[in-house]
Amino acid sequence: MSNGNNIFITSHNQMGGITAHTVNFGPAARSMNSQLGDQLKQVVPFAAKVKVVAVLGDGEAFGFANQILAWMKTNGYSNVDGVDQAVYSSPVIGQNVNKLSEKEYEIIIGARQ
Repeated sequence: MSNGNNIFITSHNQMGGITAHTVNFGPAARSMNSQLGDQLKQVVPFAAKVKVVAVLGDGEAFGFANQILAWMKTNGYSNVDGVDQAVYSSPVIGQNVNKLSEKEYEIIIGARQ
């Protein structure tokens, strides 16, 4: 609860320490890491044309998709495009790699699982 410039936070069942000024709710945002990078290297050839897409309206998915795009560009993928946003007829959950042809792939980033 806020009162002018003062912020009052109450915590229940806290075991020591002090209550932080900033409290984050919900799961942490996904982030690109070396384990995910190794998985991408196994699935998507370096010579492939790759398009990175995030579901429209999901800021967390869009941010994660941008991390993937940046990682690919700095790790040997020279033909990478995105990040596009799209609307799908059914919910898209997690990370999906679609092989469109022998040399073309699409990475779709959906909502968190």
